[in-house]
Amino acid sequence: MRAARLLGPGLRLAAKVRVAQWNAVMNSPRKLREAQEGTLLQHVRSAVDTEFGRAHHFGRIKSYEDFARAVPARTYADLEPQLLRMRDGERDVLYPGFVYYWGQSSGTSHTRARIKCLPISKEQIRWQQAAGFDIVARYLTEWGDREYPGGYQLGLFPPSILKHEGPVAVASNPAIMQLHWPYPAKLLQLPQPPVRDILDYDEKLRAIAEAYLDYDVWALTGTTCWYSVLFDQLLGAAKRRGMNARHIQDIWPNLRVLFAGGVPAEPYRDLIESRVGRPLAILENYSATEGGFFATADSRSHTSMLMIPDRGVFFEFVSRHGKRLPLWEVEPGVEYSLLLTTCSGLFAYEIGDSIRFESTFPHRMRFVGRAAGVLSLTQELMTTGEIERAVAQANRVARGTSVDFSASCEYGVGGTAKGRYVLFIEFDQEPADLAAFGEAFDNGLCEQNRVYREHRAKDVAILPPVIRPLARGATHAFMQKLGLRSFQQKFPHIVDPEKRALLEPYLRP
Repeated sequence: MRAARLLGPGLRLAAKVRVAQWNAVMNSPRKLREAQEGTLLQHVRSAVDTEFGRAHHFGRIKSYEDFARAVPARTYADLEPQLLRMRDGERDVLYPGFVYYWGQSSGTSHTRARIKCLPISKEQIRWQQAAGFDIVARYLTEWGDREYPGGYQLGLFPPSILKHEGPVAVASNPAIMQLHWPYPAKLLQLPQPPVRDILDYDEKLRAIAEAYLDYDVWALTGTTCWYSVLFDQLLGAAKRRGMNARHIQDIWPNLRVLFAGGVPAEPYRDLIESRVGRPLAILENYSATEGGFFATADSRSHTSMLMIPDRGVFFEFVSRHGKRLPLWEVEPGVEYSLLLTTCSGLFAYEIGDSIRFESTFPHRMRFVGRAAGVLSLTQELMTTGEIERAVAQANRVARGTSVDFSASCEYGVGGTAKGRYVLFIEFDQEPADLAAFGEAFDNGLCEQNRVYREHRAKDVAILPPVIRPLARGATHAFMQKLGLRSFQQKFPHIVDPEKRALLEPYLRP
């Protein structure tokens, strides 16, 4: 494509400059503090005359230490009254002026609301665009692709349909961002209307497969667990046309990179590569409605992600002991909950995510899980991230490939006071030895979680996990039953007793 060829040289030069600047900041304690504290003070100065700014004496804040003393951490529930007033059109509450766009996000333990709505200012949109370029910049420099972009980038996102509620417009964050793709990148972006705005996600996947079978797609972006579903639709569409396509590489031979988020890529890598027919680059990123992109994969040799320090978001971290720290003071190996201060009016906002740093200077992090999403039989507090890594290890050891999975707890096994984990899993390629898979999963949990390991020793308090295979297509059908009909939503990797009861009928006969 001519547009892609013209864009390539300038994009690669800009990527080289940006990555050099980024690396310089991330390797210097002084520069990292300057970048992060400068972001914070910019937001404070901007909001000095808001209701929130006056209440917290923003005019007196000159440093991070001043900010931490003046502004306590807050959850969505704490801010919901002010956010509702802003959605009704009130100005200068948390943000200096009026916020037109509001992003829908799923609820957390901090609120009873099924759907959270969070402000997305014009400044945030610009910062997200810049951070989105950062992800591409890392791919171009670290993977050394001299031909990219040579074709289209296809995104699996919710429809870009704005729901007007009084003076504001509500949609998902990715949907809003699709409306603001910069030119000329917009020329290379798929799907285009009307396919982009199909509401039903099954219908949308079928339409994408039929509409873009003959396009030269080089990259995909979206939530990792949806890629294999798209690939199955593409292979089905190719078969209906009489094409001899066994793998996605027979349809899109230039597909080379997946920009992936939402869930860790590792448990899905084998399934994705089996559908594509060869290995390809998978760049994980970490993002949220509250602020956009926070970190991205920066190396082939690291499964952790590099923080993005200077794209409009100020980060704070709270340890399990309640100590609150800025990015430049965190320590490797410690689990933190994440606070954000953004250019959309959120200050020391607790998003409900837990992360752990693998290294500092440069700061590489790993998503641990949602604060509300843990399993615990004996206070081991097993996170989704630990379960995901244990499943990935079990697949490697037992030579299986999973479509998706979910874990639950079972108490009082055999009339005893002991419990065990239950893993519901849909296999694409089931291991020849399911017992070996279960043993590898158990070993993975032991490696990931010290308390689990100690309480599993000699079956002292926790018994071996049980593996319960799901029927073919069960995970997709279960998501439909729960009403999870968006590319932002994922099959739940932890289920409570109520959802577990709903999942039982999907077990393999």
